Amino acid sequence: MNRSSYYFKLPFIILLIAGLQRSQLGTLTIQGVHPDLLLAGAIVIGLIEGREAGAIAGFVFGLIADSFASIPFGVSSLVYATIGYCVGLVEVTSMPDSLIAEVLISLVGGAVGVAFLEVVVRILGLKTTLSAKFSVALIVVAAVCGIFSLIGVPLFRWLINLGSGDRPPSRRSSRSL
Repeated sequence: MNRSSYYFKLPFIILLIAGLQRSQLGTLTIQGVHPDLLLAGAIVIGLIEGREAGAIAGFVFGLIADSFASIPFGVSSLVYATIGYCVGLVEVTSMPDSLIAEVLISLVGGAVGVAFLEVVVRILGLKTTLSAKFSVALIVVAAVCGIFSLIGVPLFRWLINLGSGDRPPSRRSSRSL
């Protein structure tokens, strides 16, 4: 596998998650809150590939989320990129290599992402539907991020390593499942 095929896989994963969010989960609500696979995707990519890839994926996922939301363009990008970066940073530096740790990081990342988005929206003086259902959104999005990490981390790690050969070095490449 050459470098170009590796760099094709990350955008493919981003498009896959965005497609799932917009098609299947677009109509699904839990207590009036939509599950956020885009934030979960930024978290999973941060877990797999580290802080830089998590930040880039979070930025792209945020742009996709902003294109369908009623908040100013770039707000979700700021939040998702920050969460993707922080998850990659925490996972690389201090957490043990285990599925439980990845799920816990995803749960906390999802909850912090919702809280950070709420803070940014309030600083900008905006009123959204998230404000009215903040506690429900916090629980739903955190749970979705945790559940998605159970499926997404092994699946996307497999996709990235599919046909592995001269893949660019990753901070996460030495981990075992």
